[in-house]
Amino acid sequence: MRDKWGRRFFVAGGIWLVLIGLVHALSLIQKQVPANDTERQLLELMTNYKFNLMGSMRSMGELLRGFSFAFMLAALGMGAVDVAVSRERDELLKRVALVNVIWLAAMIAVALRYFFVIPISFLAIAVILFVWAWFKLPARGAR
Repeated sequence: MRDKWGRRFFVAGGIWLVLIGLVHALSLIQKQVPANDTERQLLELMTNYKFNLMGSMRSMGELLRGFSFAFMLAALGMGAVDVAVSRERDELLKRVALVNVIWLAAMIAVALRYFFVIPISFLAIAVILFVWAWFKLPARGAR
């Protein structure tokens, strides 16, 4: 009988990525409320001060929001791909799990430099699930 844990870890990783995307989407629907005058001034500048970015006038707030949407879509998209291919053959899942490990490791490297503990821990859980999936899924030709 084949070990089903690799496939289970893979599916759990895909679902976890979708959940990360959905949780991150919640942060995009709430408006930032400044706690003091300094934060109020900072948010005012981030929202209203626009600079020329290769012919397009953008604020720092718009750039941060765009990158935030991109992070959400990356998690949702990769999670959806993982769930969509989760019933395919083991060899394909093993390769997709490795792709997930590589991009999640890169995301963790960025997060360690620029983010805080919550996104780092969410990404770490995802990479652990896909590492376990990669180890547990059989290699080509193995049964």
